[in-house]
Amino acid sequence: MGTVLSTISGADEDGGGAPNTTSTTTVSAHGFTNAETEYLLSLRRLVCQERHMLQQETQQGDVQSIIPLVWRCSHQLAALNDTTCGTVAFIQQRLQQLEVICNDSSLSNSLNVALQRIFTSDNKNEHESETYESYLEFVSSILWRNGNGYSQSIILQFIWIVCSETNACSGDGVVLAERIVELCLCTAMLVHYMLKDDAFAIDNGSMTLVEARSDAKEKMTIQSLTASLLEYTASTRADQFGGYAATTDSTTVMPKGSVTQREFSEWQRKVVPDLVSCSIVQFFQVLFFPPDSNDVQQQKQPQGVSNIFQQYTMPFPALHSSKEVISQTTRLGEGEVIPISSPVFGSNVRGENSNNPSTSFSPSVYAFTSISISRFGGKWYRLYSGTEDGWSWNQLEHSIIGYHGPTLLVIQASCKHRNETVVFGAYTASKWEKNKRDFFGTSDCFLFQLQPTFRVLKSLPKMGTRGGHYMYYHSTTNISTSNPSKKDDLAQGLGFGGTVRNPRLFIDWNLEVCRVSSQDTSFEEGCLGF
Repeated sequence: MGTVLSTISGADEDGGGAPNTTSTTTVSAHGFTNAETEYLLSLRRLVCQERHMLQQETQQGDVQSIIPLVWRCSHQLAALNDTTCGTVAFIQQRLQQLEVICNDSSLSNSLNVALQRIFTSDNKNEHESETYESYLEFVSSILWRNGNGYSQSIILQFIWIVCSETNACSGDGVVLAERIVELCLCTAMLVHYMLKDDAFAIDNGSMTLVEARSDAKEKMTIQSLTASLLEYTASTRADQFGGYAATTDSTTVMPKGSVTQREFSEWQRKVVPDLVSCSIVQFFQVLFFPPDSNDVQQQKQPQGVSNIFQQYTMPFPALHSSKEVISQTTRLGEGEVIPISSPVFGSNVRGENSNNPSTSFSPSVYAFTSISISRFGGKWYRLYSGTEDGWSWNQLEHSIIGYHGPTLLVIQASCKHRNETVVFGAYTASKWEKNKRDFFGTSDCFLFQLQPTFRVLKSLPKMGTRGGHYMYYHSTTNISTSNPSKKDDLAQGLGFGGTVRNPRLFIDWNLEVCRVSSQDTSFEEGCLGF
C-alpha cells in the first residue's frame, strides 16, 4: 500500500489543541488572569468539599472517581452553577461520557491517585495559602502558563507517580517504558473524547460510545513507540559518551523494559518532542478549562468569567480527500466529506454509505502528531492512494506534481515469509519537481518508520559536497536521437537520500520495486523496512 498525503497545519506553534482566547486582563505571576486564578482556587475548594462528602457517604477513606469529579466541578463553576435544565442536562451528559471512557481505561485508577495528590496536601502542617500556591504553581507549569513552557521536572514527576506500580515517585527510580507510552496514548484519547460530544449516544437510557475503536491498532502504536524508547535507551546505555552521564551504578541491573526519567526525557526530545504536549498537557488543559457548548454559549455570562469555557481546535488532524478541493463535479453538503479509508490511518466517515465526518481516534495519526503538532495538526488531504487510484506512475505524477504544500509519503509492505508488516516513508515540506536529474528540496524533511518500531531519521546538514541529497524524482529515459542506444543510468522513480543511481529510499517508476538502506550522508543512520 502506498499513500501520499498533504499536511496542512491549523495549529499554533504552542500546540494544536490550545484554546483560541485573547485577554487584556491583568495576568498574575502564574500566568493566569484574575478570573482564572479565582476560578482555579474555587475549583480546588469545590473538589475537596465534594470528595469529603463522598467519603462520608460511602464511609471510605479514598474516592477513586476524582477525574469525573473534577470534570463535573469544572463545568459547574464555568457555568456559574446555573441550575437551568439545559445546563444541568449538559453537565450530566458530559459526566456520563467521561465515565464511559474512564471505565474502559486500565490507567484510570493510577490517574486518579495522581490527581488526588494535586487536590490534597501531603503536609498536614502546611498553611492553606501555601497549599493553594503549590497547586497554582503545578497547574501553571503543566499548562505552559508561566511563559517558559511546561516544567519538565513536574511533568516527569507526574508521569512517574502514575506509572509506578506503587505510585511512589523517586527521582532516580525507573518505570516500565510501556506504561509511559500507554499513559500518553490514554490521555490523548481522553482529550479526543472530551472534545467530541458526537462520539457518544444514549441507548436505552445509557450513555454509550458509538465511535469504533481499534484495540489492535492502539496496541500496535503502544508497542511501536515502546520499542523506539527501549531501542534509544539501549543505544545510549551502550555508548559511554552518550547524551548524558550514567545515572545508575555500573553494577546495577536495570529491570527489563524499564527507563529512567532522564532516558525518557532525552528520547522524547529527540524523537517525539510533542508527545507530552498533545496528550498529558492537553488533558489537564481540557479537564481544568472545559470545552464550550452551544447551550452554554447561549447563556448570558457575567463580565470577567466568560473565558472559563474554552473553544478548542482538535489536536489531531482530520482526514480528507483532495477531490473535496480540486473536483469541479463533487457537491458536498455542509459538514460532509468524501469517504476515504486507509489501513494505516483508518476511515474518515462515521459508517458505510455515510458522508458524515468520523470522530474516530487514529493511533497512527496520534504518533505523527507527537512528532510535531505544528507540522501535522490541522487537515490531511489524501493526494494519492495506490489501492484506490490504481498503481499507475502517471496517476501518482498527476497527483503530486504541481502541489506546493508539504507531503507525507506512506508505504506499507508485508513479508510473507515472516508474517510481518512494516509501515515507513518520508515527509517533506518542499514541492515535487518533475524529471529532475539531480536532488532538490530542503532540509525540512525526514524519513520515518511507523511500524513495527517507531523511528524518525532527521535530515543532516549539508557540508561542502557531502549531504543535501533530500528529494529525487526522475522518470523519463533520456535517449539520444543521434545514438538511441545511449541513455542515462540514473534511477528512474522517486526517492530520498543516497545517490542519483541508488537513492536511500526509492520507489521505481513502475511502482513495483521499493528499496531502502540504513545509511547515507543526508539523513540520520537507522533501519527502514525489514
